[in-house]
Order: sequence, then structure tokens, then C-alpha cells
Amino acid sequence: MGQPTTADTGHEPDPGPPAAAGGRPAAGGRLTTGIRALPPAVQGLLALVAYLAVWVGTETYPLLRHPQVPQLAQGGFDPNFYVWALHWLPYAIGHGLNPLVTTQVGWPGGYNLAWVTTAAPLALLIAPVTVTAGPVAAFSLLVVAAGPVSGWGAFLLCQRLTGRFWASLAAGAVYGFSAFEINHSYTGQVNLSVSVLLPLTAYLMVAWRDGAISSRLFVVATGLALTVQAYLFLETFADLTAVLIVGFVLGALLAGRGGRPLVARLARLTGLGYALALLLTAPYTGYALAHRMAGFTRDTAPTSITLNSLLVPLRGHDLGISWLAGAAARLTGVPDRDGYLGLPLVVLALALPLAARGSRLARFLLAGAALVILGALGPVLRLDNATPLFRLPWSRLWSLPVATSAYPSRLMVFAFLALSVAVALWLALPGRWRSPAAWARWLLAAAALAALAGNVNRLDFADQTGFPAFIAAGQYRAYLPAGAPVVVISQRGNAGLLWQAATGSYFRLAGGFVNEAISAGGDLPAPVARLMPARPAPAPAGDPVPAFRRYLHDNQIADILVEGNGHQSDWPHVLQLAGLSGTEVGGVFVYPVPATLGS
Repeated sequence: MGQPTTADTGHEPDPGPPAAAGGRPAAGGRLTTGIRALPPAVQGLLALVAYLAVWVGTETYPLLRHPQVPQLAQGGFDPNFYVWALHWLPYAIGHGLNPLVTTQVGWPGGYNLAWVTTAAPLALLIAPVTVTAGPVAAFSLLVVAAGPVSGWGAFLLCQRLTGRFWASLAAGAVYGFSAFEINHSYTGQVNLSVSVLLPLTAYLMVAWRDGAISSRLFVVATGLALTVQAYLFLETFADLTAVLIVGFVLGALLAGRGGRPLVARLARLTGLGYALALLLTAPYTGYALAHRMAGFTRDTAPTSITLNSLLVPLRGHDLGISWLAGAAARLTGVPDRDGYLGLPLVVLALALPLAARGSRLARFLLAGAALVILGALGPVLRLDNATPLFRLPWSRLWSLPVATSAYPSRLMVFAFLALSVAVALWLALPGRWRSPAAWARWLLAAAALAALAGNVNRLDFADQTGFPAFIAAGQYRAYLPAGAPVVVISQRGNAGLLWQAATGSYFRLAGGFVNEAISAGGDLPAPVARLMPARPAPAPAGDPVPAFRRYLHDNQIADILVEGNGHQSDWPHVLQLAGLSGTEVGGVFVYPVPATLGS
């Protein structure tokens, strides 16, 4: 991590040249003390500790108090899917199995995981915790670390550009605690909330520009970062590729005649990094292309942000203003949670090019953020979820095969990264520290952070505590044969995947939600889900019981497990009508399936 150049902000540094590490003055400079005198690596560590302290102290302390208790968003499918995914990769490697195919879930056919986001790099990274403390503890630690570590990556980038600790600390918070980060932490999507590779990739570009790393090291490091991102989440990798292409074109336009050769060389070296990444991901991509699923498409409009969501906070965060509450009530789409910037941050971004006159980087950040936001609006410009306005000129792009399954709203992570750098440049503008202009800049930045923080919904922690004793105390071993195919029914999303991970894949699971394309009907097999009309499943044609009984018989289902303690209280009655008798054991109703059922 070296010192910034004067080209980063368009102004000479203020009030003098930066000091060397340890507080020694640079030649002709004055003694620098305090945090700025510390080595950059120590400053980065302090920033990470600060972000962790805020995140743990305000939101995630329940996860650290009870790390082995499944708590986060237990009504959704994603958290417990990622608990299972963290368990699956070490399990597959340890048992000599193909990690891209499993028959442990989705019995009897299993699932092709080549088209499922299992976040393999995170599973490998956290594997020691998974093996020693269990996959729930590993998942809890990832949720705790995701936002702070992502903010730390943005801090490093901004520190590289400005050399200012406090400016970079504020900028990293804009990224690490952005609406995008909080939304995906809220839903347990660690493949999206761990977004540290994006600012680190930008950091490599700036370090190469400054001469801190060689071209060879840049290509290798960028190729490795892109490889890890591709394995972490392919959609973000594809989004990054599109953003970089647009960024290089925009950079060439803004760099001027003298700067274009540098932009062109950086683009060529980045291309070599991509070539290395494609080589390292070839085993995965080759397998995935050889085992393609049937095409999956969705309407991308509902997965885009709306215009109002950029400035209108979530419901309940409207400060008691009636018209704002009314606008918030019409923001019903989950993707809208990715988009909230808040008025102060927008004002700051617009003011930066005016304040930093001559700074090409300031203009680049504003133009880049604007283009990304336009992309995140998707094919149709909508004021809110009830008010579509018109189709946007680039709407056909979202009909291309590579884009039909993408979420336009997920582009917002790049907008927040650009805006976080804008915050750092804004706070690093030259001027006397106690001048009215400096105070005004810090007040606006503080307002931007307050607007982001004030829009945060508290993380959704479950009211139920831990695993039922049937799982936690190992009682399942007395009732289930090892490797037996079972169906798990619970109000917890993906309880079957959660229990299988907690038991070390002791049983096989019929059903389980892995993604929208493979298991669109939910986490239960369709013949089981159709027994309960209230569950989201296609309406049965006639009596669903015969089809249910045939399903159990044909697929050799050994048992049906229903989580008790008041959850799914209608299921015992429904299963009794279907001809099954159950026993309550450790908070779980166990329904053995007779061999003659359905024959």
C-alpha cells in the first residue's frame, strides 16, 4: 500500500507531503503523528476492527453469542442452503465425491450443482471451522464478517487513492454497510454479501498505476481474484466483466490524449488476467457446459430497482412524514432494498466534480455510478412497484440468453463502490482542517452515513431456539437407518438441508431448495407439498393422497419428519388422513412409511 499521487484528486496534497511510516517527516515536510503515522497495514487492521465492532455491537452479536444455533432468517430458504453448502464441499472432498453432483439431496435423482451457487471459495476458506464447530457456526461467522471485510476492502482502495485514514474509514463504511450489503446479509446470501473482491480488484489497478506492483504481478493477482469471484458467484463475475468493459471505454473518453495509452495498457493487462481466470475456471465451466440444464428465464423487471427506491427509505424509516410513508409503502419488491442511496449521498456525488475541479477521477466516478444505476433499473423504468413508466432504450439487452436469469438490482454493488470512493475523495479535498468548507464536507458525509444507517432493517433472528433434541441429541440414529431417504417438513426454510448438514449427511433428503431453476416448487417434493393447500404448490387435480402414497412407495421414502413445537400443526392431521402414524420424539414427529403403502 503506497502513497497516493496528486492525480487522484486533481489537487496538490494538503497540507504537505505525507510522512514516512513511524511519524518521521518526509523531506521538506512536517512531522505526522497519530493514526496517519502508522503503517498502512496497521491502519487497515484498525479499520477492520472498527467495522467489526460496529456490526457486532449493533446487529450480529446474537450470532456470536450462540454461533451454533440457526437463527438468521429461518423463514427463508437461503440461510440454511448456505449452511448445507458449507458442509457439502468438505464432505464431498473427504469422501471422494464429485462436488458438482449430489444425491444426498433431491432424492432419488439428486441435483446437478454445477448451476447452483454453492460459494465454493467460502466453503474452502471456512472449512476448518465447519469441521471443528459445525456448518452453522461457519455460516454465522461468515455473516458476521461479510460486511466488515467488504468495507475493509473499500477502505484499502480509498486509502491507496487518498492516503487519508478517516476519509477512507468513512468511505469503507459506505460500501460495507450499504443497502446492498445489509439486504443480502439480512437474507443470508453470503455469495453476495462477501463482496470484498470487487474493491480489491480496483485496488490492484490503482497499485499498478502507481508503480507499486509490476505488470506481471498485476496480471497474476487480478487473474486469481477473478477466478475466486467466478467460483464464488458467477453472476457477479459476469456483472464485473460488463462493468469493466464500460469502465475502460468511459476511462478512455475521460482520460484525454495523454492518459489513453495508460488506460489501453491497463485494459490489455486486465484481459490477460481474464485469460488466466478462464484457464483456472476451465474444469468447472467445462463440466457446467457439458451438463447444461434446461433454459431458465425470468421477467427481469421485478428483479430491478425502482426510481423511488434510490431516495425513498424502507417502510418504518420514513421519519413520520406522511407522503414519504406512502411512497415507502409502494416499494414492495425485495430488489428495491439493494438500491437506497439517500439524498445526502446523491448530493455529495453530484457536488464532487464541482468541488474537485480538474479531477478526471471524480468525473469518472460520477459517470460510472450513473451508468451502473441506469443498468440496475432494468428493462422498464418504474417509479415504484405499482407505477411502470416506459421501457428503457437498452431493454433488449435483458432479453439476451446471458442476462435472462440475472438480477439487474445486483449491479448496485458497483454503484456503492464508486460512491464510496467519491466519499473518500470528497473528504480528502484540500483545505484547512477547521475551515467552514471542511466542516461542511464532513457534515454532508456524516449525513450520508446517517441516511444509510437509518434505513437498515434489523436482522431477522428466529424466535425458535436451536435444533430439536431429535437432531441435537442424536436421537435420529435410533429411528432412521443410515442413508435412509426422508422427507422433512417444517416452517423453517430448508430445514431438511439444515438437519442433513448438522448430522453429517446421515440421511438422504427428498426435496430441498437449491435454487429457483431446479427446485422452483419450494423445499418439499411436489406430491408432498400438494397435500397442504396452504403451501405454495400447484393446485392438485383431484385427490392428492393417492399420488402422495405412490411417490413414497416408488421412491422408497423411509420416514417423514415433521418439526413439532407448534410448527406446522396441521401436518400431523393431514398425514394421518394419508394413512401414516407418527410418534413425537425430541420435538419431531416421526412418521415411518410402511413398505406396503402405495403398492
